[in-house]
Amino acid sequence: MLTSHMRIARPVTDLDRSRELYCSGLGMRVLGSFTGHNGFNGVMLGAANLPWHFEFTLCEQHPVIPTPTPEDLLVLYLPDEPLWLRSCQRLVDAGFDRVVSFNPYWDAAGRTFQDHDGYRLVLQNRAWGD
Repeated sequence: MLTSHMRIARPVTDLDRSRELYCSGLGMRVLGSFTGHNGFNGVMLGAANLPWHFEFTLCEQHPVIPTPTPEDLLVLYLPDEPLWLRSCQRLVDAGFDRVVSFNPYWDAAGRTFQDHDGYRLVLQNRAWGD
C-alpha cells in the first residue's frame, strides 16, 4: 500500500477569497505560497495534524474556470455532534453556502456546503466506516 501525503489541487477564480474562506471555515492555515511560478500563483492550506492539504492556483495569463460538478465532493467525517454543529456554523459564517446534496445520502447524516467557485464540501456527522 502506498503511503503518502495527499495534495488536493484546484484552480480558483479568486486566490485571496479562497484562502480566506477555507482558513476561516475549516481552521486551516497557510502552509506555503508562490507567485509568478511559470505564470501561476498559488497557496497551500492545511493543518499540522492532517495527511492532506489544499493547493489553490490561479493562472492570470490563461485562467482556468473551475468546473466542479455536484458530485465532486470533499467529505470530512466528524462523529462528535457538538463539534460537527460548530463546524457547520463556522462554514456558513466564513461564507460557504449550504446546499442540498445532489446525492441524498450525504444529507441523511451530513450537510453539504459550496464555495464561491462551486466546489462542494460535505461534513458528515459519522465516523468513517459507519
